[in-house]
Amino acid sequence: MDSISSNKQFSNPEDATRLLYKNWRERFALPLLIGVLVFGAFVLIPAVNASTSPVVDAIFITTFIVTGIVTVVRFSYAIRMTVFLLSIYMLGVGELITHGILGDSLIFFFALIVFSTILLSPRTGIVAVAVNVLTFVVFAFLFLEEIIIPLNPNASPAQLADWFNATGVVVMFGVVIILGFQRLEREFTEAQKQIDSTLKTLETERNNLENNVEERTQQLRKINEIGRFVAAILDPSELLPRALQLIETEFKFYYAAFFLVNSGGQWAELTAATGEAGRVLRENKHRLDLNGSSMIAKAIRERDGQVSSWGKAEQAHLDNPLLPYTRSQIVLPLIIGDEVLGALEIHETRENAFQQADLSTFQNMANEIAIALENARLFQEAQQSLAEMRATQRQYLQGAWQTLTDEQDLVYALGDNDTPNGNEIEIPLSLREQVIGQLQLFSAAEWSPEQKSLVEAIVTQASLALENARLVEESQSIAAREKMANDIIAKVWASTSMEGILQTAVRELGRSLEAAEVEIEISMDKDENE
Repeated sequence: MDSISSNKQFSNPEDATRLLYKNWRERFALPLLIGVLVFGAFVLIPAVNASTSPVVDAIFITTFIVTGIVTVVRFSYAIRMTVFLLSIYMLGVGELITHGILGDSLIFFFALIVFSTILLSPRTGIVAVAVNVLTFVVFAFLFLEEIIIPLNPNASPAQLADWFNATGVVVMFGVVIILGFQRLEREFTEAQKQIDSTLKTLETERNNLENNVEERTQQLRKINEIGRFVAAILDPSELLPRALQLIETEFKFYYAAFFLVNSGGQWAELTAATGEAGRVLRENKHRLDLNGSSMIAKAIRERDGQVSSWGKAEQAHLDNPLLPYTRSQIVLPLIIGDEVLGALEIHETRENAFQQADLSTFQNMANEIAIALENARLFQEAQQSLAEMRATQRQYLQGAWQTLTDEQDLVYALGDNDTPNGNEIEIPLSLREQVIGQLQLFSAAEWSPEQKSLVEAIVTQASLALENARLVEESQSIAAREKMANDIIAKVWASTSMEGILQTAVRELGRSLEAAEVEIEISMDKDENE
C-alpha cells in the first residue's frame, strides 16, 4: 500500500523509492534503539564491573544514558540516528583504548559503516569510513609512539603492519558495503519503476475497461429503448422510418438505412433512409444486387454482420458517392428464424468507429427490429384476413336476411303515431356491422339519455336473438330437408327393380315437393346440349 500511495504522490519513481525507504527507516529507528538499550543493559553491568578504567566506564555509561534519552524523548530521526552512530563510535573507541587494534574494536567500526550507510545514506557511510581511517591513524601514532598504552595489560602488542591491515580491512569492507548498498538501492529503484509502470498500465486498463463497460451499458440501454419502441409499432410502413428516427436520435449516426429483400430474392431494395442522401436514394428507387460485392449483399448472403473503415485516401472504396464523409460502416442482417428480411446499414464520419466487438451489440438491435417487422407484417395479414372474414360474414348476413325478408313480411308495429310534432328515435338493428333492420319509437315527451341507452341495449340483444332464431329456423329447415332426402334415398334403395326405383323416386319427390307433375326419362338419344 505504501508503494501505491507513493506512486500516486510522486511522478518520479526515485522520489517514491526515497519516500518509501525513509518511512521504513523511521519506523525501524525506535525498535532499534529499544533493542540497543535492552541489549546494552545486559552488557553494561558486567563490562563496568570487569573494567579497571574509569575512562572506559565513563564512555560506556555515557553512551547508554544518551541512547536512553534519545529513545524516550521524541527527537527527530536525524538526531536519534546521529546519537546512535556516535554511541557505536564511542564503543569502538573504548574497545580500541582497552584492547588495541587487535581487540574487538573492529566490530564496532564495521557496525558504524553499516548503520551509517543503511540508516542515513551511502555518503554518511563514506564519512564513517573516513572517520574510522582517521581514528586508526591517530591511535596508531599514539600507540606506536607509546604515548598511550592499552588499558588491558594482557592485550597483544600491535605492530605497524597490524594497523595497516586493520585500516585496509575497514576500507575494503566499507567500500564493499557502500557499493553493495548503492547497487541494492538502484535495483530497488528499478523494481519500483517497474511497479510504477505496472500500476500505471493496470490503472489505464482499468479506466479503459470502465469506459468500455460504461459505453457498452449506454449502448445496451439505447438498444433496449429502441427495441421497446419498435415492438409497439404494428404498421410495417411506419416501423422502419420510426426506427431510423429513434436510431438517429439515440446514436447520432451520420447515415442509416434499411434494405429489404424483394419477393424474388434477387435485390435488396432501399426502404427507409435518413438525411438528404436517403431522400435522393429513395426517389431513385435505389437497390443492390444480392449477388454483388457490396457489404449489404455480403451481409445478407452470409447472414453475418460486416464492419469496414476507410481513411481519406480510401474514400473511393465507398459504394455510394452521396455519402462523402463516411469513414466507418457497419451492416447488420435483419434475421428472423431461418429467413433474412434485409439489412440495416449505418455510416459514421469517424475512422474505426465500429469494432468487431460492436457487431454482437448492434446485431441484437437489428434482430429486435426484424422481429418487430415480422410481427407487424403478421398483424397486418391477420387484420386483412379478419377484414375479409368480416366482409364475407356481412355478405352472408345480408343475403340470408334478404332472402328471409323476401319470403316474409317482417314488419311489426304497436300503437298509433297520432301525436303531432312527436319525438322520434331510430336505432338500427345491426349484426357484426351489417344492418338488418330498424327500430322506430315515437313519444310525446323528449327521450332522455338513460332511455336511449336502455333502448340501444335492448336493440342489441334483440338483434342477437333474431339472428339466433334465424339460425335455429335455418338449422331446422336443413335438418328437415336432410331427413326427407334420407327417407327418399332409403325407399329408392329398397326397390329391387329399375321400374320400382323410377316409380319410387317420382312418387316420393312429387309428394314431398308437392309437385303437379314429375317425370323421369332415361334415354341415350337426346343431344347432350339439350
